[in-house]
Amino acid sequence: MNSLQAQARLALPASATQVVLHKAKMRVRALAQALHPARWGLLLVALGIVVLWGFEVAGSGTTRGSVLLREAQVARGVAGNGTELPANTSRIVLPDVWERSQRPDTHAWYRIEFDRPASAPDTLMAAYLEQVCASYEVRLNGQLIDMRGSLVAPRPSDCYEPALMVLPPTLLKPSGNRLDVRVAGLALPQVAARERAAQLSAVRIGAFTDLEPLHRHTRNYNLGAAHALATVAGVIGLAALALKALSQLPYFGYFGAASLGWAVLCGLLTGAALPVPALWTELLICTLAPPVGVAGILFLMRYCGLRVVWLEVALALQCLMVPASLALAAPERVHSVALPWVIILTLELAATLAVFLRRAWRFSRPDFWIGAAATLAFVLTLAGEWLLRPGVLLLPGKHAISVAVIVMFAGMVWRMHQLFQGAIAAAEQGRIQAERRVIDITADMEQNYGQMAELRVEQVTTRERKRIAADLHDDLGAKLLTIVHTSENDRIATLAREALEEMRLSVRGLTGRAMQVGDAIGDWRSEVMSRLSQGGVELTWNTPDELLMSERAMSARAYVQTTRILREAVSNVLKHSGASRCEVSIRQDHSDFELTISDNGKGIPIALDGKLDRGHGMSTMKGRAKQLQGQCLVESGPGYGTTIRLTLPL
Repeated sequence: MNSLQAQARLALPASATQVVLHKAKMRVRALAQALHPARWGLLLVALGIVVLWGFEVAGSGTTRGSVLLREAQVARGVAGNGTELPANTSRIVLPDVWERSQRPDTHAWYRIEFDRPASAPDTLMAAYLEQVCASYEVRLNGQLIDMRGSLVAPRPSDCYEPALMVLPPTLLKPSGNRLDVRVAGLALPQVAARERAAQLSAVRIGAFTDLEPLHRHTRNYNLGAAHALATVAGVIGLAALALKALSQLPYFGYFGAASLGWAVLCGLLTGAALPVPALWTELLICTLAPPVGVAGILFLMRYCGLRVVWLEVALALQCLMVPASLALAAPERVHSVALPWVIILTLELAATLAVFLRRAWRFSRPDFWIGAAATLAFVLTLAGEWLLRPGVLLLPGKHAISVAVIVMFAGMVWRMHQLFQGAIAAAEQGRIQAERRVIDITADMEQNYGQMAELRVEQVTTRERKRIAADLHDDLGAKLLTIVHTSENDRIATLAREALEEMRLSVRGLTGRAMQVGDAIGDWRSEVMSRLSQGGVELTWNTPDELLMSERAMSARAYVQTTRILREAVSNVLKHSGASRCEVSIRQDHSDFELTISDNGKGIPIALDGKLDRGHGMSTMKGRAKQLQGQCLVESGPGYGTTIRLTLPL
């Protein structure tokens, strides 16, 4: 019963340990499967998009044979439908960005005069506007040929959409053509980014077949690649949030929030139209930027194992101060307030990235190389934006940030995959070690149970011996003592006395109480001297004084068996040797106890040579010595006496 209870107590923690290890193993295996590179083919798609985008921009058509028109007349604040340009006009050089603080929904009327290029008299002509960040209407020689948006409620949602319009041959004259562009939009102080301010780029007139590839490539660069990369960044953000839920690693959550926020922010900056007033969209962009940047900062800090409470509180307050300051500045000073905050946020991100790279270099080189790869991808993509873009660079970094997000996530996925593979191996090794430990503990428990069972048997045996010894002492001892004192027959009294002494010796052995060597030697000497003197044999007792004073103990069993061997040897001297003198020597060292009994008798006859174990109690003495892991040697010869040497280990 005790064994079953012990095994049950052992099995419970082992089972609980196995359950915990199994859950941890399954969790790590799910993460490893989720992080497997084969499951992130979208990253390869994004890489393919970037490569195709590079080739697309690199082969972006030709402008040979076209004419770039930079001079125009402008009348600001004009919103009529007439065909005659007002008198209060001024001549400007395109591109024209509305940097003055004007009231919302401000209008401008641009008139550009040009002659049909003589190099292509029969070619279909077109007008190309690389950027017209506003609602517009275009008229050729007074006839409407193109329009976008509403001049009544303009929105800066098409700033990255270049305009290409066919110039009808029936309206186009060889010379003196007038291209009127009416624009309605927001001024620079009223928008979140400079690229969203109302503006008109220079106008290029040329063959439609030459300008159409330029229009397509510019649109793909400004919108197609940006939207594709932002979409990938958004998907990566969702994946990072899912990994955070699986792994409980906080930096995945911050990375996912930053990636999703950047995808939304990039969509708003590159033309996503919301069903709210234009000013609200600008304020939303400015308000969304700080949390996205702060999420990126916290991601870098958590990823490198750094947490500064006061800095996190300051960043949280910054996210609250930005919308508060914008609310006070709107609608006429939105850009002037947003720009300093963007600069501050950029510096904070750069400083955090530097700290991340420095700590990663010191503590985790693989993470350093991941961060360095993402930074290098950002720098190279930004440089590519400057070098590959054929025209004006709009919103620098919109591609570079998305590429950096993709590279960073790919690096983290690879890193986590490696770590989780190592964790799986460590968990498996831990499981094996736990199983071995359970086996060892089980073996120890079984061994301990065996020892406890033996100890229990020994305790029961000792208790039973003590009971038997008490019964012998109280019952048999009392009766023998009565016989000794009341018997009139000397022989009966002597036998009773000997039986009483033997009984007392047996009782001592049964009680199991150890005895000091000095006291044992005293008892032996007294008994031997009494018996030999009665038989007329002279006794010589040799025992060192230090042994007589020794406090070393002898077990009860050793004392009893030694006493019996000594009695048997003395009996042989008295009954068979015919000796006149007997010498007893006792010696003890660190490991052995030696008792020697020698006499000068007639020795053992030759007829008994080889048969010593059959008589004179020799076999009994040797058996007793063997029980004590010792030995009893007999040396004798006719006329030379007999020597019995007992050696016992202590």
